[in-house]
Amino acid sequence: MGRKKTKAEEETSASTATRRAIVSTPHLKRNSIVVVGFLAVLAMLFVNFRSPSVERDSGLSVLLITVDTLRADALGVYGGRAETPWIDRLAREGVRFETAHAHNVVTLASHANILSGQLPLSHGVRDNTGFRFPADMKTLATRLQSLGFRTGAFVSAFVLDSRFGLNRGFDVYDDRTTGIEVQSPFRVPDRQGAETVELAKTWIDAQGGSQFFAWVHLYDPHFPYVPKEPFASRYAADLYSGEVAATDAALGRLLGPILDGPRKDKVLVVFTSDHGEGLGEHGESTHGVFAYESTLRVPLIFWSHTLPGATVKTPVRHIDIVPSVLDALGQESDNQLPGRSLLSLLGGRQGDAAFSYFESLSPSLNQGWAPLRGLFDGRFKYIDLPLPEVYDLAQDPKEMKNLAATEPQEWLTSLRRPQI
Repeated sequence: MGRKKTKAEEETSASTATRRAIVSTPHLKRNSIVVVGFLAVLAMLFVNFRSPSVERDSGLSVLLITVDTLRADALGVYGGRAETPWIDRLAREGVRFETAHAHNVVTLASHANILSGQLPLSHGVRDNTGFRFPADMKTLATRLQSLGFRTGAFVSAFVLDSRFGLNRGFDVYDDRTTGIEVQSPFRVPDRQGAETVELAKTWIDAQGGSQFFAWVHLYDPHFPYVPKEPFASRYAADLYSGEVAATDAALGRLLGPILDGPRKDKVLVVFTSDHGEGLGEHGESTHGVFAYESTLRVPLIFWSHTLPGATVKTPVRHIDIVPSVLDALGQESDNQLPGRSLLSLLGGRQGDAAFSYFESLSPSLNQGWAPLRGLFDGRFKYIDLPLPEVYDLAQDPKEMKNLAATEPQEWLTSLRRPQI
């Protein structure tokens, strides 16, 4: 037998393998700027943080709530027009991340990132159709199930049907949806959020004192926007916000007993969305084509009795959710997870942003367009296209001024500089 590798050697070996996989991608190989950016990503891929300032609790249950097609700035607590008292309260009493990013702008791929803690480069799910999550990859469900958690998932749209592979690790995976007569890219079988919430609440209540992991996915804000009353009348001029407000009202049945009931000291709640919605910005009415902030920026909120109320401005990512949950439960870090635990930030401490990879490949896979990939370093956002785009989000959050041609040096220097 050979000498056992040290942890540092294992991480170096893993970094080398990841580098080879990235630079061998034909589209990325042709563009040296993207290669430089990805090499910078490798400097932080295997770094995880543990902070002694936040209490860990191995006895917590975990409730993951994902709302489909929810822009961060649609929520009241993020400055939006929709009335969202339950989500706002969750944010006020917990930790709200001001700038969180998805890595994909379609539902299946994004949930694969959220549940596995892996980038699409690793799990291989790049679109809603034609892909299946790999059967040998760990997810938050498989990890917690192995620790003795009871696990249940309640999803609201066909795109997350069990046939696509995200059901692994769940004792119960309720993906029942109603059929529709005509299916299109923006109309798939789904069910109302209120119904999904009731199913999830019934299952959670049935667990008694047992430790559980529940994933609840609501689809309502997705196009077409058809909120029920009283939200249809109240938001007649902005039906998308009406859907968001209706979603919040439905979640009250689930969140009320946790925030005010006997479980309030026993549950970690994580709230996010898979992606946002264009709503006409940059010429995109819905999502799935571009990767501007309207569809890439998502809400992210952590709540439990162990966390002080705080707002964190440091940019974070979907792949940080799994290591953060494991850390909150007192579990050892896993160097195979590219994200980092956010518990040092959950305590209210600001820190440096980690590089975030993102992509939108549906138009490339389905219409033959150029693949869209990019990087965000916490300030500068680079979109790799035949005509590249660079935006300074600190000065230009609406991404109106492309700096690629006029001011290349500052953002190129930033992308060369690893931030951990």
